[in-house]
Amino acid sequence: MGVLTRYLEETMAKARYDLVSPGRYVGELAEFGLRVEGENLEATRRALREALELHLLETLRSGLLPPGLEATPDPLRERFFALAQEMWRLLREAPAPLPRPRKAPSLEEWLKGLGVQVVRRPEEGEEERERVLNRLALFLGDRYPSLERLYERLKQSLSTKRQFELSLAEASPEEIANSTQFCTLLKQYALLTSYRYKSEDRLLRAKASTEGWVQNFLTGGWLERYVAERLRKYLRSKNLPHEVAVGYQVTLPGGEAMELDVLVRVGERFYWFEAKTGEFQAHIAKYAGLKKVLGLSQKESFLVLLGMDRARAKELSALHGLTVVNQANFLEAFQEALGAHA
Repeated sequence: MGVLTRYLEETMAKARYDLVSPGRYVGELAEFGLRVEGENLEATRRALREALELHLLETLRSGLLPPGLEATPDPLRERFFALAQEMWRLLREAPAPLPRPRKAPSLEEWLKGLGVQVVRRPEEGEEERERVLNRLALFLGDRYPSLERLYERLKQSLSTKRQFELSLAEASPEEIANSTQFCTLLKQYALLTSYRYKSEDRLLRAKASTEGWVQNFLTGGWLERYVAERLRKYLRSKNLPHEVAVGYQVTLPGGEAMELDVLVRVGERFYWFEAKTGEFQAHIAKYAGLKKVLGLSQKESFLVLLGMDRARAKELSALHGLTVVNQANFLEAFQEALGAHA
Protein backbone atom coordinates (compact mmCIF):
# COMPACT_ATOMS: atom_id res chain seq x y z
CA MET A 1 0.00 0.00 0.00
CA GLY A 2 2.94 2.32 0.56
CA VAL A 3 3.82 2.09 -3.11
CA LEU A 4 0.29 3.04 -4.16
CA THR A 5 0.06 5.87 -1.62
CA ARG A 6 3.33 7.33 -2.88
CA TYR A 7 2.16 6.99 -6.47
CA LEU A 8 -1.10 8.83 -5.69
CA GLU A 9 0.69 11.61 -3.81
CA GLU A 10 3.31 12.08 -6.54
CA THR A 11 0.64 12.11 -9.25
CA MET A 12 -1.63 14.54 -7.32
CA ALA A 13 1.33 16.89 -6.96
CA LYS A 14 1.19 17.32 -10.73
CA ALA A 15 -2.48 18.37 -10.69
CA ARG A 16 -3.54 21.77 -11.99
CA TYR A 17 -6.34 23.81 -10.38
CA ASP A 18 -8.07 26.86 -11.81
CA LEU A 19 -10.72 29.27 -10.51
CA VAL A 20 -13.04 29.65 -13.46
CA SER A 21 -15.71 31.71 -11.66
CA PRO A 22 -16.71 32.60 -8.10
CA GLY A 23 -17.42 29.32 -6.24
CA ARG A 24 -16.35 27.18 -9.21
CA TYR A 25 -12.97 25.45 -9.30
CA VAL A 26 -11.61 23.00 -11.89
CA GLY A 27 -9.01 20.30 -11.13
CA GLU A 28 -7.19 18.48 -13.96
CA LEU A 29 -4.67 15.71 -14.54
CA ALA A 30 -4.23 16.06 -18.30
CA GLU A 31 -1.87 13.05 -18.48
CA PHE A 32 -4.75 10.78 -17.49
CA GLY A 33 -7.55 12.74 -19.14
CA LEU A 34 -9.11 13.50 -15.72
CA ARG A 35 -11.07 16.73 -15.10
CA VAL A 36 -13.37 17.52 -12.14
CA GLU A 37 -15.14 20.57 -10.67
CA GLY A 38 -15.76 21.72 -7.05
CA GLU A 39 -17.14 24.61 -5.05
CA ASN A 40 -13.79 25.24 -3.42
CA LEU A 41 -10.19 24.16 -3.79
CA GLU A 42 -10.28 21.41 -1.14
CA ALA A 43 -13.47 19.85 -2.52
CA THR A 44 -11.97 19.94 -6.02
CA ARG A 45 -8.78 18.26 -4.78
CA ARG A 46 -10.78 15.46 -3.05
CA ALA A 47 -12.87 14.88 -6.17
CA LEU A 48 -9.76 14.70 -8.37
CA ARG A 49 -8.08 12.22 -6.01
CA GLU A 50 -11.20 9.99 -6.05
CA ALA A 51 -11.21 10.12 -9.86
CA LEU A 52 -7.51 9.19 -9.91
CA GLU A 53 -8.04 6.28 -7.50
CA LEU A 54 -10.93 4.97 -9.61
CA HIS A 55 -8.81 5.27 -12.76
CA LEU A 56 -5.95 3.42 -11.06
CA LEU A 57 -8.29 0.65 -9.89
CA GLU A 58 -9.78 0.12 -13.37
CA THR A 59 -6.29 0.09 -14.92
CA LEU A 60 -5.03 -2.54 -12.48
CA ARG A 61 -8.14 -4.67 -13.02
CA SER A 62 -7.40 -4.77 -16.72
CA GLY A 63 -3.95 -6.23 -16.01
CA LEU A 64 -2.06 -3.07 -16.95
CA LEU A 65 0.22 -0.78 -15.00
CA PRO A 66 -0.19 2.98 -15.40
CA PRO A 67 2.88 5.09 -16.25
CA GLY A 68 5.04 5.64 -13.21
CA LEU A 69 3.94 2.46 -11.44
CA GLU A 70 5.92 -0.07 -13.48
CA ALA A 71 7.26 -2.94 -11.40
CA THR A 72 10.80 -4.22 -11.48
CA PRO A 73 11.45 -6.58 -14.43
CA ASP A 74 10.12 -10.13 -13.86
CA PRO A 75 11.55 -12.68 -16.36
CA LEU A 76 8.81 -15.23 -15.58
CA ARG A 77 6.05 -12.67 -16.14
CA GLU A 78 7.67 -11.48 -19.35
CA ARG A 79 7.97 -15.08 -20.60
CA PHE A 80 4.30 -15.71 -19.79
CA PHE A 81 3.12 -12.67 -21.75
CA ALA A 82 5.46 -13.56 -24.64
CA LEU A 83 3.94 -17.05 -24.82
CA ALA A 84 0.42 -15.64 -24.59
CA GLN A 85 1.12 -13.28 -27.47
CA GLU A 86 2.57 -16.13 -29.54
CA MET A 87 -0.48 -18.34 -28.85
CA TRP A 88 -2.77 -15.52 -29.90
CA ARG A 89 -0.77 -15.06 -33.10
CA LEU A 90 -1.02 -18.78 -33.88
CA LEU A 91 -4.77 -18.71 -33.29
CA ARG A 92 -5.18 -15.78 -35.63
CA GLU A 93 -3.04 -17.40 -38.33
CA ALA A 94 -4.35 -20.98 -37.90
CA PRO A 95 -5.79 -22.53 -41.06
CA ALA A 96 -9.48 -23.23 -41.26
CA PRO A 97 -10.48 -26.41 -39.37
CA LEU A 98 -10.55 -29.58 -41.44
CA PRO A 99 -14.01 -30.87 -42.33
CA ARG A 100 -15.33 -33.54 -39.99
CA PRO A 101 -14.72 -37.03 -41.38
CA ARG A 102 -17.81 -38.51 -42.89
CA LYS A 103 -19.43 -41.39 -41.08
CA ALA A 104 -18.65 -44.77 -42.59
CA PRO A 105 -21.71 -46.38 -44.22
CA SER A 106 -23.23 -49.35 -42.45
CA LEU A 107 -23.27 -52.78 -44.09
CA GLU A 108 -26.85 -52.27 -45.20
CA GLU A 109 -26.11 -48.79 -46.61
CA TRP A 110 -23.13 -50.22 -48.46
CA LEU A 111 -25.27 -52.95 -50.04
CA LYS A 112 -27.92 -50.42 -51.01
CA GLY A 113 -25.28 -48.26 -52.67
CA LEU A 114 -24.28 -51.26 -54.81
CA GLY A 115 -27.85 -51.75 -55.99
CA VAL A 116 -28.22 -54.87 -53.83
CA GLN A 117 -31.68 -55.12 -52.26
CA VAL A 118 -31.86 -56.51 -48.73
CA VAL A 119 -34.73 -58.99 -48.55
CA ARG A 120 -34.11 -60.30 -45.06
CA ARG A 121 -31.78 -58.98 -42.39
CA PRO A 122 -29.74 -61.12 -40.01
CA GLU A 123 -31.96 -62.35 -37.21
CA GLU A 124 -30.82 -61.75 -33.67
CA GLY A 125 -32.23 -64.35 -31.34
CA GLU A 126 -32.33 -64.24 -27.58
CA GLU A 127 -28.98 -63.40 -26.07
CA GLU A 128 -28.76 -66.66 -24.10
CA ARG A 129 -29.60 -68.75 -27.18
CA GLU A 130 -26.98 -66.93 -29.25
CA ARG A 131 -24.39 -67.45 -26.55
CA VAL A 132 -25.05 -71.22 -26.45
CA LEU A 133 -24.89 -71.65 -30.25
CA ASN A 134 -21.73 -69.54 -30.49
CA ARG A 135 -20.15 -71.59 -27.72
CA LEU A 136 -20.90 -74.83 -29.60
CA ALA A 137 -19.59 -73.36 -32.86
CA LEU A 138 -16.35 -72.23 -31.19
CA PHE A 139 -15.88 -75.63 -29.54
CA LEU A 140 -16.24 -77.47 -32.86
CA GLY A 141 -14.22 -74.99 -34.91
CA ASP A 142 -11.30 -74.73 -32.50
CA ARG A 143 -11.04 -78.53 -32.14
CA TYR A 144 -12.08 -79.59 -35.63
CA PRO A 145 -9.01 -81.75 -36.46
CA SER A 146 -9.85 -84.07 -33.54
CA LEU A 147 -13.62 -83.84 -34.16
CA GLU A 148 -13.56 -84.35 -37.93
CA ARG A 149 -14.57 -88.03 -37.84
CA LEU A 150 -17.40 -87.38 -35.38
CA TYR A 151 -18.68 -84.42 -37.38
CA GLU A 152 -18.68 -86.31 -40.69
CA ARG A 153 -20.67 -89.20 -39.16
CA LEU A 154 -23.06 -86.78 -37.48
CA LYS A 155 -23.64 -84.85 -40.70
CA GLN A 156 -24.23 -88.05 -42.69
CA SER A 157 -26.87 -89.14 -40.17
CA LEU A 158 -28.85 -85.93 -40.64
CA SER A 159 -30.13 -87.06 -44.04
CA THR A 160 -31.27 -90.47 -42.71
CA LYS A 161 -32.49 -89.06 -39.38
CA ARG A 162 -31.26 -92.24 -37.70
CA GLN A 163 -28.89 -93.01 -34.91
CA PHE A 164 -25.21 -93.25 -35.87
CA GLU A 165 -22.27 -95.07 -34.37
CA LEU A 166 -18.61 -94.09 -34.17
CA SER A 167 -15.84 -96.39 -32.97
CA LEU A 168 -13.12 -94.60 -31.02
CA ALA A 169 -11.12 -97.78 -30.41
CA GLU A 170 -8.11 -96.46 -32.29
CA ALA A 171 -8.66 -92.79 -31.52
CA SER A 172 -6.17 -90.65 -29.63
CA PRO A 173 -6.96 -89.52 -26.06
CA GLU A 174 -7.55 -86.02 -27.44
CA GLU A 175 -10.11 -87.24 -29.99
CA ILE A 176 -11.93 -89.31 -27.37
CA ALA A 177 -12.04 -86.45 -24.87
CA ASN A 178 -13.20 -83.85 -27.41
CA SER A 179 -15.74 -86.18 -29.06
CA THR A 180 -17.40 -87.22 -25.82
CA GLN A 181 -17.38 -83.67 -24.46
CA PHE A 182 -18.90 -82.25 -27.65
CA CYS A 183 -21.64 -84.89 -27.70
CA THR A 184 -22.35 -84.20 -24.04
CA LEU A 185 -22.82 -80.51 -24.86
CA LEU A 186 -25.07 -81.29 -27.83
CA LYS A 187 -27.20 -83.61 -25.68
CA GLN A 188 -27.28 -81.09 -22.84
CA TYR A 189 -28.84 -78.50 -25.16
CA ALA A 190 -31.06 -81.06 -26.96
CA LEU A 191 -29.31 -80.91 -30.34
CA LEU A 192 -28.86 -84.64 -29.80
CA THR A 193 -31.96 -86.50 -28.71
CA SER A 194 -29.90 -89.50 -27.57
CA TYR A 195 -26.25 -90.07 -26.74
CA ARG A 196 -24.30 -92.90 -25.13
CA TYR A 197 -20.61 -93.74 -24.93
CA LYS A 198 -19.37 -97.19 -23.87
CA SER A 199 -15.91 -96.66 -22.46
CA GLU A 200 -15.15 -100.42 -22.31
CA ASP A 201 -15.40 -100.84 -26.10
CA ARG A 202 -15.01 -97.14 -26.95
CA LEU A 203 -18.19 -97.01 -28.98
CA LEU A 204 -20.17 -93.80 -29.32
CA ARG A 205 -23.86 -93.81 -30.30
CA ALA A 206 -25.97 -90.70 -30.87
CA LYS A 207 -28.97 -89.33 -32.74
CA ALA A 208 -29.46 -85.72 -33.82
CA SER A 209 -32.67 -83.75 -33.36
CA THR A 210 -34.82 -83.40 -36.47
CA GLU A 211 -35.78 -79.81 -35.73
CA GLY A 212 -35.05 -77.48 -38.65
CA TRP A 213 -32.84 -75.04 -36.77
CA VAL A 214 -30.76 -77.92 -35.39
CA GLN A 215 -30.30 -79.39 -38.88
CA ASN A 216 -29.30 -75.96 -40.26
CA PHE A 217 -26.81 -75.39 -37.46
CA LEU A 218 -25.14 -78.80 -37.77
CA THR A 219 -24.98 -78.87 -41.58
CA GLY A 220 -23.20 -75.54 -41.92
CA GLY A 221 -24.65 -72.75 -39.82
CA TRP A 222 -22.10 -73.45 -37.12
CA LEU A 223 -19.20 -72.63 -39.46
CA GLU A 224 -20.72 -69.25 -40.35
CA ARG A 225 -21.10 -68.53 -36.63
CA TYR A 226 -17.56 -69.68 -35.97
CA VAL A 227 -16.11 -67.37 -38.62
CA ALA A 228 -18.19 -64.40 -37.43
CA GLU A 229 -17.40 -64.94 -33.75
CA ARG A 230 -13.65 -65.31 -34.32
CA LEU A 231 -13.67 -62.12 -36.41
CA ARG A 232 -15.59 -60.22 -33.71
CA LYS A 233 -13.23 -61.34 -30.97
CA TYR A 234 -10.19 -60.31 -33.01
CA LEU A 235 -11.56 -56.88 -33.97
CA ARG A 236 -12.60 -56.17 -30.38
CA SER A 237 -9.14 -57.11 -29.15
CA LYS A 238 -7.65 -54.56 -31.56
CA ASN A 239 -10.20 -51.86 -30.66
CA LEU A 240 -11.14 -51.43 -34.31
CA PRO A 241 -14.53 -49.91 -35.20
CA HIS A 242 -16.40 -52.71 -36.90
CA GLU A 243 -19.68 -54.35 -37.82
CA VAL A 244 -20.17 -58.09 -38.36
CA ALA A 245 -23.40 -59.64 -39.68
CA VAL A 246 -24.38 -63.22 -40.51
CA GLY A 247 -26.99 -64.23 -43.08
CA TYR A 248 -28.12 -61.25 -45.18
CA GLN A 249 -30.61 -62.51 -47.77
CA VAL A 250 -30.43 -60.20 -50.78
CA THR A 251 -31.48 -59.73 -54.37
CA LEU A 252 -28.65 -58.81 -56.73
CA PRO A 253 -29.02 -56.05 -59.36
CA GLY A 254 -29.72 -58.75 -61.97
CA GLY A 255 -32.59 -60.17 -59.89
CA GLU A 256 -30.76 -63.25 -58.54
CA ALA A 257 -31.49 -64.17 -54.91
CA MET A 258 -28.47 -64.84 -52.69
CA GLU A 259 -27.57 -65.30 -49.05
CA LEU A 260 -24.37 -63.65 -47.88
CA ASP A 261 -22.91 -65.74 -45.08
CA VAL A 262 -20.74 -63.20 -43.24
CA LEU A 263 -20.22 -59.50 -43.99
CA VAL A 264 -17.67 -57.40 -42.13
CA ARG A 265 -17.07 -53.66 -42.03
CA VAL A 266 -13.85 -52.34 -40.51
CA GLY A 267 -13.87 -48.55 -40.63
CA GLU A 268 -14.73 -47.84 -44.27
CA ARG A 269 -13.46 -51.18 -45.62
CA PHE A 270 -15.76 -54.11 -46.38
CA TYR A 271 -15.08 -57.86 -46.42
CA TRP A 272 -17.18 -60.86 -47.39
CA PHE A 273 -16.91 -64.48 -46.21
CA GLU A 274 -18.69 -67.56 -47.56
CA ALA A 275 -18.41 -70.72 -45.46
CA LYS A 276 -18.93 -74.25 -46.81
CA THR A 277 -18.78 -77.52 -44.87
CA GLY A 278 -19.31 -79.74 -47.90
CA GLU A 279 -19.29 -79.61 -51.70
CA PHE A 280 -18.32 -76.21 -53.03
CA GLN A 281 -17.44 -76.91 -56.67
CA ALA A 282 -20.89 -76.03 -58.03
CA HIS A 283 -20.85 -72.66 -56.23
CA ILE A 284 -17.33 -71.29 -56.60
CA ALA A 285 -17.90 -69.72 -60.03
CA LYS A 286 -20.99 -67.95 -58.67
CA TYR A 287 -18.94 -66.62 -55.74
CA ALA A 288 -16.30 -65.31 -58.13
CA GLY A 289 -19.01 -63.40 -59.99
CA LEU A 290 -20.56 -62.09 -56.78
CA LYS A 291 -17.20 -60.66 -55.77
CA LYS A 292 -17.42 -58.33 -58.78
CA VAL A 293 -20.98 -57.28 -57.96
CA LEU A 294 -19.84 -56.33 -54.45
CA GLY A 295 -16.87 -54.41 -55.87
CA LEU A 296 -14.41 -56.32 -53.70
CA SER A 297 -10.88 -57.42 -54.44
CA GLN A 298 -9.56 -60.96 -54.01
CA LYS A 299 -8.07 -60.00 -50.63
CA GLU A 300 -11.50 -58.80 -49.48
CA SER A 301 -13.42 -61.91 -50.62
CA PHE A 302 -12.99 -65.13 -48.63
CA LEU A 303 -14.21 -68.67 -49.22
CA VAL A 304 -13.81 -70.71 -46.02
CA LEU A 305 -13.79 -74.44 -46.82
CA LEU A 306 -13.90 -76.84 -43.89
CA GLY A 307 -10.81 -79.05 -43.71
CA MET A 308 -9.30 -77.72 -46.97
CA ASP A 309 -5.52 -78.21 -47.12
CA ARG A 310 -3.45 -75.08 -47.65
CA ALA A 311 -1.73 -76.13 -50.87
CA ARG A 312 -4.99 -76.82 -52.65
CA ALA A 313 -6.54 -73.67 -51.20
CA LYS A 314 -3.72 -71.62 -52.72
CA GLU A 315 -4.35 -73.19 -56.13
CA LEU A 316 -8.09 -72.55 -55.92
CA SER A 317 -7.41 -68.94 -54.98
CA ALA A 318 -5.28 -68.43 -58.06
CA LEU A 319 -7.83 -70.08 -60.36
CA HIS A 320 -10.97 -68.33 -59.14
CA GLY A 321 -9.81 -64.94 -57.84
CA LEU A 322 -10.99 -65.56 -54.29
CA THR A 323 -9.05 -65.96 -51.06
CA VAL A 324 -9.68 -69.65 -50.34
CA VAL A 325 -8.88 -70.64 -46.75
CA ASN A 326 -9.92 -73.17 -44.13
CA GLN A 327 -11.36 -72.85 -40.65
CA ALA A 328 -7.87 -72.82 -39.13
CA ASN A 329 -6.22 -70.05 -41.17
CA PHE A 330 -9.00 -67.69 -42.33
CA LEU A 331 -8.25 -65.27 -39.48
CA GLU A 332 -4.58 -65.14 -40.46
CA ALA A 333 -5.55 -64.27 -44.05
CA PHE A 334 -7.96 -61.61 -42.78
CA GLN A 335 -5.22 -60.03 -40.67
CA GLU A 336 -2.99 -59.85 -43.76
CA ALA A 337 -5.78 -58.13 -45.69
CA LEU A 338 -6.26 -55.62 -42.87
CA GLY A 339 -2.53 -54.92 -42.84
CA ALA A 340 -2.55 -54.29 -46.59
CA HIS A 341 -5.34 -51.71 -46.13
CA ALA A 342 -3.89 -50.03 -43.03
